[in-house]
Amino acid sequence: MGATAILSEFASKTRIDQISTEAISLTKRHILDCIGVGLAATTEPAGKQVIALTQEQGGTAQARVFGLNNFRTNAISAAWANGCLSHLLDYDDTGFSHPTACILPAALAMLEQSNSSGAELVTAVCIGLEAFERTSSSGRQYEPELRRRGFHPTSLYGCIAAATAAGSIAKLNPKQMAVAIGLAAANAGGLTQHFGTWGKGIHAGNAARSGVTSVLLAAKDYFGDPEVLEGDYGFFSAFHDTGNYNLDKVGVNLGSHWSIVDPGLTIKRYPCCGGNLRALDAARGIIEENKINFDQIQKLEVDVHHDLLNTVRFHKPTLGFQGKFSLDYVLAAMILDGRVDLDSFSDEYCNSQPMRAALEKVHVHSHHDWGNDTASRRNAPVTITLSDGRTLTKKVDKVRGSPGNPMNRDELLEKYRGCALRALNTDRVEQSIKALENLEQLPQASTLMDTLIN
Repeated sequence: MGATAILSEFASKTRIDQISTEAISLTKRHILDCIGVGLAATTEPAGKQVIALTQEQGGTAQARVFGLNNFRTNAISAAWANGCLSHLLDYDDTGFSHPTACILPAALAMLEQSNSSGAELVTAVCIGLEAFERTSSSGRQYEPELRRRGFHPTSLYGCIAAATAAGSIAKLNPKQMAVAIGLAAANAGGLTQHFGTWGKGIHAGNAARSGVTSVLLAAKDYFGDPEVLEGDYGFFSAFHDTGNYNLDKVGVNLGSHWSIVDPGLTIKRYPCCGGNLRALDAARGIIEENKINFDQIQKLEVDVHHDLLNTVRFHKPTLGFQGKFSLDYVLAAMILDGRVDLDSFSDEYCNSQPMRAALEKVHVHSHHDWGNDTASRRNAPVTITLSDGRTLTKKVDKVRGSPGNPMNRDELLEKYRGCALRALNTDRVEQSIKALENLEQLPQASTLMDTLIN
């Protein structure tokens, strides 16, 4: 049995009673986090434009968009809009790229027209997360080359994963699921050139839309190649080339080992590129542990693998949004304010005199001599030199929010409330938390969407 068939059988037949308790619990945390981030995006300039376009296009009233009262559109458009919103702020979860922002919007769009339960939604998202990790890990050794050539993995594997999640909700049989996976894979794309712009958020929206479109076609018994993942002219051959992938990984312990548990995903503490997180936690740790302020800091230095600067590539940006992909910018914000949050990336803040002064204190050192092993690539020690001559150094191996150093419930809900309250009133936010924390018990998952609009 080939990789497409293996994944199709799994996605078609898995039910919640086959998923471990830990995997269910973690999946619910990531659903909550993704929805909060998506709600926050509805109030941002980029999110408002996504919403405006979706409303202009109209469509059959099948599914809803985060935060919008009295508006429904077709499932395909809703998946696209919610996918874009979930990824626009770069605050959604990360691990190997950004899976949940592709998967959850596709599943939500399908469930509103299918009377699905909360248990079915959790199952679908867990299946999608599994599909994303299984396919992405099959070519992971080639990932640096993939990125070097300009491909963003989120929207490559996100199309496949979104199709498995939406297909689970639609109750596709294995043959239909294989076609849906193949059709979705044909839409895979996304360019890292978009990093630092609103274009990056569209990658997740396109993946979610692709997943829903492919499932809706497959449900009509649309004809497509059933071996698109492994075929000679298929997904892996096209993106990775022969010899640069191993599809045996797709089926190993599938259904018994859950990827959301191991290797897991990171819930972001800061709304910026994941490549910044270690240095930010290190700088924050130095500041908080030593109770120092901006005026005491003479300079901050961070050492990184040279490849990281291909991703966080903006130096002293003059556009706030580019700051999400600028290591010196986020560190400047941290030493200036002791925090990095959604308000740290406005153009006004970016070009303020205090921020420009803070940027002069930050120095990023790129190391071409470091190895290409995982530890070297992730290394980001920070050293702060104080005006009295003292130097303080810290290195963080496991960022807060990562599987090895997870947020507790209070921290997770603090982030969720901080995001959701930008779009919803307090009552709605608290209702949504109750629904999300008890998601697998909801007879109709569509009632969740009732709590996500004012």
